[in-house]
Amino acid sequence: MFKKLLLFFFLLCLQNTWSQIEISRVVSVYSYMNFRNNSFEDNSVKTEGSQYIDNTFYSSSFTCISQATPPIRYNTYKEEMEFMIEDKLYYLDKNENCEMTINNLTYKYFTNYDSKNNDGYLIILTKSKDSKYILYKKEKVKFVPAYTPGSSYAEEKPPKYVVDKSKYFIKIQDTLTAFPEKKSELIKLFPNNKEAIELYLKDNKIKFNEDSSLLLLINFLNTL
Repeated sequence: MFKKLLLFFFLLCLQNTWSQIEISRVVSVYSYMNFRNNSFEDNSVKTEGSQYIDNTFYSSSFTCISQATPPIRYNTYKEEMEFMIEDKLYYLDKNENCEMTINNLTYKYFTNYDSKNNDGYLIILTKSKDSKYILYKKEKVKFVPAYTPGSSYAEEKPPKYVVDKSKYFIKIQDTLTAFPEKKSELIKLFPNNKEAIELYLKDNKIKFNEDSSLLLLINFLNTL
């Protein structure tokens, strides 16, 4: 029994030592980046769907880092930016002062970005940083628990990840606000420009749930 305990502690110490070596190795490669190990995840329960909208690792660039950075992917469900080193997964530390571009999409991390005080990465849709109003898009993946029917007539369903409806936000004088989802809400947000907005919406078929359509609208608002 004593020998088994010694073996257990030896293996535990060996594992900790190896982990420190792995971290040191990553630090030496990307010493200018802040990151952490990915957390343990229980994969024993089969879950349909994916935590990612796109699980490909893409080349990346950062506004706060001049050196070359590793390929990165966005775990939409976990709100984590991930990268791999020697088949091991790491997470980037969140940084509100840094923008990152992955696969031609530029992300920025926000804390308390909505009325529910959620934190997460938002896509910057407005390209010009000098714009009066900036449009952001929030993508979401939600977890749907398993369904166990109360009778034998209904079908049992496994847990799954589902891509949720995207939400849009507008930055007005350094304040992030949910972008209106209909005409009346938009006019309420810009009461001084009611007539101009009504005329624009009458002449243009704006869809409040499409990137390209909302970009046209935000470009118009920037001219007011």
